[in-house]
Amino acid sequence: MPTVTEKDICLDFPPGWAVVKYDGDTQTTNASFYRQRIESKVQNVRGVDVVSQAPGPNERLLLIEIKDYRVSADSAEHKVSELRQTMLQKALNTLSGLYAAARTRDPELHAVAAQLFRPRLRIEVILLLERPPLPVAPVTVAQKLRRQNSLSALENLALDLTSTLAALGLEFHLRSTATMRPGDGWTSRRLLPVS
Repeated sequence: MPTVTEKDICLDFPPGWAVVKYDGDTQTTNASFYRQRIESKVQNVRGVDVVSQAPGPNERLLLIEIKDYRVSADSAEHKVSELRQTMLQKALNTLSGLYAAARTRDPELHAVAAQLFRPRLRIEVILLLERPPLPVAPVTVAQKLRRQNSLSALENLALDLTSTLAALGLEFHLRSTATMRPGDGWTSRRLLPVS
């Protein structure tokens, strides 16, 4: 079963899935194509954390970006505009990189790039967003409004990215370790508890 760890979060994929830590460190992961041929040659290019290809008739290519705000002073809600741009840039830059890898028959990315030209391939852009748990029962009006605004900002981000990426033939999903769905086909789990 392929497993990738990124930012204290483990992604577990079923046997047979091709999984690449796309923008990882070239000394410890299989990211040399991205680091050596793209990032070192092109300014302001960015890639997603993980690329995965489901085997068989599903024909799914997953571009997964992990953002962990559990212990950060920044909150996802305050970074919605930045998250939008980050996701669009990373998804499109990664697809360009995979295209180049397929064209050059790069052996490192072959398992995830070879199917890129199949017409029925579903390309899914996934933001795995971890954040501190919201208070269970807000007591004050201010707490209720903060909770509502937090949820609204992320819902609006998801709607915007869904619409923008759909116009490009891509799907978008907003997930967290707590909101993974059985139909996703893979799972995520936190390695370290947040204190």
